[in-house]
Parts: sequence; structure tokens; C-alpha cells
Amino acid sequence: MKLMILDGNSIVNRAFYGIRMLNAPDGTPTNAVFGFLTILRRLLELEHPQALAVTFDLKAPTFRHKQYADYKAQRKPMPEDLAVQIPLLKEVLDAMGIRRLELEGWEADDLLGTVGKICEREDWRCTIVTGDKDSFQLITDSTHVCHVKSRMGKTETIDYSPEVFREEYGFEPVRMVDLKALMGDASDNIPGVPGVGEKTAMDLLHRFGTLEDIYRGLDTLDVTPGVRKKLAAGRDSAFLSYDLATIRTDAPIPFEPQEALWDHDYQPELYDLFLRLGFTKFIDQWGLRPAEDSSAPQMVEGTCESVPVTTPAEADSARDALRETGGCYWCLPELDFVAIDAGDKGYYLARETFSGDYDAALRALFDPAIEKTGHNIKNLQRALLPLGVEPKGWAFDTALAAYLLEATAGSYDIPALCVRYCGFEPWRANADTDTQLSLLDDGTDDAARMAERLSLAAALGALRPVMTEKLAALGMTKLYEEIELPLCPVLARMEEAGFLVDRDALTEFGNGLNADIAALQAMVWDYAGEEFNINSPKQLGTILFDKLMLPSGRKTKTGWSTNADVLEKLRDKHPIINAVLDYRTLTKLKSTYAEGLLKEISADGRIHTNFQMTVTATGRLSSTEPNLQNIPIRRPQGAQIRKMFVASPGMVLVDADYSQIELRLLAHISGDETMIAAFNSGEDIHTVTASQVFNVPLAEVTPLMRSRAKAVNFGIVYGISAFSLAQDIGVFQNEAKAYMESYFAKYHGVREYMERIKRQAKADGFVTTLYGRRRDLPELKSSNFNMRSFGERVALNMPIQGTAADIIKAAMVRVAERIEREGLQARLLLQVHDELIVECPRDEAERVRALLTEEMEHVADFSVPLTVDAKIGTTWAEAH
Repeated sequence: MKLMILDGNSIVNRAFYGIRMLNAPDGTPTNAVFGFLTILRRLLELEHPQALAVTFDLKAPTFRHKQYADYKAQRKPMPEDLAVQIPLLKEVLDAMGIRRLELEGWEADDLLGTVGKICEREDWRCTIVTGDKDSFQLITDSTHVCHVKSRMGKTETIDYSPEVFREEYGFEPVRMVDLKALMGDASDNIPGVPGVGEKTAMDLLHRFGTLEDIYRGLDTLDVTPGVRKKLAAGRDSAFLSYDLATIRTDAPIPFEPQEALWDHDYQPELYDLFLRLGFTKFIDQWGLRPAEDSSAPQMVEGTCESVPVTTPAEADSARDALRETGGCYWCLPELDFVAIDAGDKGYYLARETFSGDYDAALRALFDPAIEKTGHNIKNLQRALLPLGVEPKGWAFDTALAAYLLEATAGSYDIPALCVRYCGFEPWRANADTDTQLSLLDDGTDDAARMAERLSLAAALGALRPVMTEKLAALGMTKLYEEIELPLCPVLARMEEAGFLVDRDALTEFGNGLNADIAALQAMVWDYAGEEFNINSPKQLGTILFDKLMLPSGRKTKTGWSTNADVLEKLRDKHPIINAVLDYRTLTKLKSTYAEGLLKEISADGRIHTNFQMTVTATGRLSSTEPNLQNIPIRRPQGAQIRKMFVASPGMVLVDADYSQIELRLLAHISGDETMIAAFNSGEDIHTVTASQVFNVPLAEVTPLMRSRAKAVNFGIVYGISAFSLAQDIGVFQNEAKAYMESYFAKYHGVREYMERIKRQAKADGFVTTLYGRRRDLPELKSSNFNMRSFGERVALNMPIQGTAADIIKAAMVRVAERIEREGLQARLLLQVHDELIVECPRDEAERVRALLTEEMEHVADFSVPLTVDAKIGTTWAEAH
């Protein structure tokens, strides 16, 4: 039998600092609890323990504090954001039925040690889970330590057995106490031997044995006089430290491993607790259900009457009824199943049971005259376009509404939204089965499956009024109704249209890269003096840092780091670096674009990307399968990719791009008079900024000055630091700082805006765009400096970048409406951030260019003009 016992304070601390700030619906911080439960769930999957317990420290002084007054004296108080979560975590653990151990006067480490000893006595295996290395001294054949640590933003665990420990440290686990006695422990304020660090302490233990052995033979040890002197002077401190570092295994706790047996025996109140904390994912993951007497609303089964649609006549009858009532639509992918809630009736249509023309039935049920509510309606509209169904009549999209209400949630599945906004779960036939899986084929009978699917459609009807009210309360109704919803059919048509690709030219381009890649490979091998796998970080690291002895190497557990940041800092150290970076660029071009795009070309010769509307926190659209917003253009070879995207025969492309829209928005939002005047004068803003920053006339601004001013301009928008700016433009940090100070001296309105928006964001807890798009910023209240700094950068950038996203979306809606109104054959193909690409007949080109320019420039009225550069060409590269 195995018992897993967690060091509660250690794990919750790592969760708190490793997870971005999260808040419950009532504003209570929850990131530490969320992170703890996430780690616990993963550990349960890895360890499969039969028993489970968690230990905690209490505030009362322990025997160590009484023994040594300065024990842990330097520790700062627990951050308030974390302190309020400790009682919450304990409440959650109690509701989960997990044994909790804490004892006044004793530390959690001592409880871990005592439990480990009890398990050993009872012939149980014990796994101690902690992020601290103090517990390594407890490792035995029957007691292992699962060490939890954060690496590159991810949580990793290492199982330490006696063998693993000895391989890493070179001595027995119990000697961890001797190590701490010699080197001390700054985190616990254990003094150790003054002047003896980890390296010296490790060497002493490896050569001479235990602390007792070292001091017993101190006069004859083969060490330098300086080390012997430090050891002699620190004798008392060493043995005091040994005593402080020793984890006790005799804490007076009444505990038997059998008492901690755990089989997911949750208390009924756990459902309500998770609901209150906003842990909707955990409710589903842990398979929770409300108690019968719970204050939380129960699951709802859906409509009163279920009506199958199996014939064309029944489809027409359902259509006529739905025209009167409207409906909430839930569909399986490919529209193989459609569930429609119409209040007192629920209609369902399945491809496998329909007796007539299924596509005709879909056309009837998705009649544009029916007012429809759906979830991710852009995808539905896209699927219906080939059937000739106009994307009209869609009045509400619960996924889009949820995205606006909580832009950083990440996922917006219907059951979770119901729990969060309505307090119930859609009914499911099998309470122990994941909702999404049970909608497929899990053995559930047909009637129950129909009821499940109809309950999801009914859930949309329950969500719509609640979300409508919340959108209005947060001032986002106009954004939702005039930009986000109308954009859905625009994007659906763009996806359906696709972008024509010259397959032969793309193939030829990929073949042409082979010669350049081979030449770069030979060059790298020549610089290295041997052949090796350039794509292997381990082999490349060996060449760069072991053989060529380049500086700034950073070693990881798997070898030298050779990521882009490391190599960029070494560009001037050896010519092999530029060759390696060029090699990586070209091999990525070949694999991702030359070869990758070929695989994405459909039978019609076009690439049909998928526009994601609910992914980015700023409101920007993203493109996937493939990502056409990330076509590289800075390098000549990358820019050639755009030559492969072409207009259809007899057609041309019109590419319209906003000029410096984010800087123009910065001028407007900040109200900086100097910047506003610069834009209204028609002068190049980067040249004007260079003139201001370097205090020279416009005519004397050099290309280098303009380049650096441009970096400052755009850097300010993103809240750049002097350190980052220095790296970007290749100057010393003090020089970059001087540029920024000069910038703010000239554009003092920008500085005032930046300070103002940060204060306002901290007070409000959120920022908004000019169109009302909102982003909550709990990070601003974090006690963690890095998180607060991130929140401040977002507070600066979101109103600008988010407004730019709103503007291009509004422009897309206006452009599409005008093309349709004027009866043009033109059609939107692609949006890349601030750029729109339209395909049209040659004889419409000038008219479309004027149309794009007018609609994009006049989509909003600001204190500075929005300007658009529109060009015509037969390829994307030519039109850009």
C-alpha cells in the first residue's frame, strides 16, 4: 500500500508564484488553490496512492524558534493574496475528504518525517511531495521524495529514491542534514559555518564523511588553512545548524495510514465550493454533482417534448414552427446531428435516421427567417455556406458573449458556462461520463443521448438572457451587436473563399531552398571543424560551448541551451552563429511554409484558413490550419512566400493596410499635443520623433536616428523597458534609457497617460478599449513583482492594441456590407492584423481600392487621421 503526503505550504507557494492571478466571481484570489489542485490531480495520475494526506505549518512558534531566536527571522510575511487562499485550500481539502495534518509547535516537515516513519513501521510505502530539499534527508527504501519544481513556466516532478539521490549528491540521503549544517540555509536562516558554501561543504562530505567525522579529525584534514580556520570558528554554529536542520520523526500526532485511505470520497459541499470559486473545469474533471439539498440549482434536462425530424415534411413543419418561436441550435461537427430547443419543444435531426434529402432538411431548419441562437456560430455559418444557406438570422452566440465577458478564460464549453453563469449543468444521461464524450458513442441509449444533446441546446437559451444582461452591465452591448456578431458571416465567407496558391511556384521555391540549406550546413560544419547534426541542441551545444568555448553558455539538465535568445547574444562572438541562425531560418521556411503550405492546398487550389474569434485577450483575430497571419516578410526568402499567393485568372488583389494605427491611437488616447500635431502635419512620425529625441532639425535626421526613434515609438506602445530597448537597437542600457527619457520629455502627454492608465487599472481591476472591450487585470494586485509588471504592461497596451483590433473588425464589417450593397464581385480573402486583402475582377480594382480606403479611414473619427495605403497586384507580394 502507498500513502502520498503533500507538504501543503511548499506546494501552495509554488502554485501561487507559478500560476497567473485568478479570481473567483466574487473577486477572491484563487490562483494558488487552482494551481495546488492542478498539481494534485497530476500527482494522483502519476503515483496512484491508496491513501492521501496534506500537512501544513501553523503560525505558532515551534521548538526551533525557541532554540534559536533568529530561526526563519528574515522571512517576509506571506503575501496577502496567498494568505487569504490558505483557509480556502483547507476548506477544499476537507470537502474532498483528504486527511489534513497540522500541529502547533511543530513544522509540517516534522509531520512529514513522522508519517514517513509510521508508514515504514506499518510496512507501507510513502511518497513525500514537496518543493523543498529539506525532506531529502527522509529518503529511504520505503520513503521516496517527489520533488516539485517550476521550469520554464511548467511544473516538473522528480522521484528521489536512495539511488537517485546518491547519483546526484554522492552520499547517503541522511547526510543532507550534514550538508545543511555546513553550508547553512538562507531560506530558513540556518547559519551553518560562516564562509563555507555549497561547493566546499559538498567536497568536505565527499572526502571526509559526516559532520562528526570532519570535526573529529579537524586538525589533520587535508584542507587549506582558511577552510580549517572557518570550520574551527564555526564549530558551535555547525552543530546548532545540524540540530535545526534535522527533521524530527517523533511528532505527537495520532495517525495510522489506514485512516488516510482515500477513494475520491468527496463531501457534497465540494460542488458548491468549486462553483463559488469559479472552478468549473474541476467540477467536470472530478465528476462532481450537487447534493440533493444543495443551494446550487440542479441540472436541467431540457425541453418538455422531443420531436424527431425524420422526413422532408417534418423538416418543413419544424421550420414553420421555428419561424414563430426562434430556436437555440446545438450541432455535432459536419452537421451530422442538430438539436434545436424551441421552448416547449425540442427538435432533433440526425443524418443517419433522416429518410430524404438531408441537405434540404438542413436548409429548412437553418432558414434565414428563423431567429437563431448558437455557440460558435461562425463555424456553423461556414459549414452551411456550401449548402446555399445564407448566414443570416443569427441573433446570439454564447461563445462570443462568453469571450467578451472573460477574454482570458481560454475555453468556452457550454457545460462550464452554464455552471458559471446560470448555476446548473446541462443534463447528462451518465453522470460519471464526460459530457463531450457522452455525446458521441459511449453505450448510452439513443433516447438518453437525444436528451443530452437537447439539454445543451436548452442551455443556450438559459445562457442568452444572463449573458445579455452582463454584456449590458459591462458596457459591451454595442461592441457585441455591431462588431463581433456581424463579423461572423464575414469571416465565414472569407474561409469559404480561401486564397489561391501557385502550387508549382511553391514547390519550386522549396526545392530552391535545398541548395541554400546545404550551403549553410557545409559552412557550419567548416566553422565547427567536423560534421554533426545541426538540428540537435545537444550536439550543437557541445560544438559551441565545449569545443569553440563560446561565452554565455547556460547549461540545463539535458545539456547546453542553444535557443534563439542564447544564440542572438553570441552573434558577434563567432561567424558560426550567423550561419546556424540562417540555417534554422531556412529549414523552418522549408518545413513550415514551403512544405507545410503545400499540404494545406485544397482540391480547388486554394488554402482555406480558419479564423479564431475567441483566442487572443486583445480582441485580435488569429488564423490557424494554417496560420496565414504569420507569413515571414522580413527576410527576402520569407517575403517570397507571399508571391505564391495569387489572384484567380482575370482577377487582381487589392491590399489595404493601416499606417501606424497603434501610434495614431496612442496619440489620440493619450491626448499628447505634440504627437497629435505630428500626425496632423502629415510628416513621418518616426522622423518627427527622431527630431524631438535627438534635438535636431527634421532635415538632419539620419536613417540610424529614424530607426532608433521607430524602435522607441513602438516600444513605448508595448511598455518596453530600457533593458529591452537596448537589446533591440544594439546600444548600452544607459543610452536606451536616455532615449526614453528624452522621448517622454517631448511627449509628456504620453508619460501622463501611461501613469494615469496604470493608476486607473489598479483601482478598477481592468482596462477597456475605446469600443468597450474589457480585460480584467488581477495581476495588478499580485504581490509578485513579475506578475505586477506584466499587468502594468497589459494595462498600457490593451487599450491601444485592443482598439486597433476593434477598428479593423469594424472596417471588415463595413467593407463587406458595402461590397454587397454595391453589387460588386469583389470578396474579402484575408485579414492580417491591420491589413485587408480583397480579390476582385480587374475592372473593379480601382473602385475597390477607393472603397477599402474610404471605409477603413472613416470607420472612426479621432483627433488624428487614420490613413490607409492600398495597392493592386496579381500576387500578395505585389499588392502589399
